Amino acid sequence: MESLLRKHLAEKLQLGELKSYKELAVVPLFITEIAGPGYVTLKEALAGGGLTISEVSQGGSVPELKLINDSASNVLMLDGEELAGAKQNRVLNTTILVAAGSSALIPVSCTEQGRWSYRSANFEDSDVCMSPTMRSRKNASVSFSLSESRGYRSDQGEVWESIGELHSSHRTHSGTSAMKDAYEARREDISTYQEAFPCQEGQCGMAVLIKGRVAGVEMVSRPTAYSQLHGKLLSSYAMDIPQSRPGVDCKNVWT
Repeated sequence: MESLLRKHLAEKLQLGELKSYKELAVVPLFITEIAGPGYVTLKEALAGGGLTISEVSQGGSVPELKLINDSASNVLMLDGEELAGAKQNRVLNTTILVAAGSSALIPVSCTEQGRWSYRSANFEDSDVCMSPTMRSRKNASVSFSLSESRGYRSDQGEVWESIGELHSSHRTHSGTSAMKDAYEARREDISTYQEAFPCQEGQCGMAVLIKGRVAGVEMVSRPTAYSQLHGKLLSSYAMDIPQSRPGVDCKNVWT
């Protein structure tokens, strides 16, 4: 199976030119053939009004949210994407493809420890994605939960601890310990990385290096969807810079 996957990727995936800016280096990824089911992103679906995400009840439940997709499109929701509003901000605990005309309870983690009161009836796209380091820590606990047959639950205490470390590394503060507030405080810094690595035509993903180390690979099957995700994914890597260890020269890593 692994050899077949490697062969498939080698045939269908093309690497763009590595570019560097400050501590980040990015290799754009392109696919040679678009296949599989169609879908729109979380951002597009919420903006279009066909997707509604709310608390499971008036009282709410931290690890779950209620989703109703009344649109005619499947919706792709990525692990680590943040939803803002309702009783507290949350992030998705896994990547989900939600079928058109369906409803579901979705597993989430809290990213705003100091608030448990309504700001809105429904959630909106936060335009923030959890940083790769934080995602990795969260997903380790989710994987353990799955191995114990407890579903896609995270270690909520560890998630809050990670958010505290994020604020500490950026010397930012939030009155409600909200992850999003760290991103907002560093908006100007983040924008310089977004300008340095604009999404290219046909791009479907990227491999990212921080301080010379491979930090992660992001990819979806459709360039139109990736263009909606590129900015928030790139921002998540920029937010990881202060907590990342230095490696070797990025050109040597990738050649």
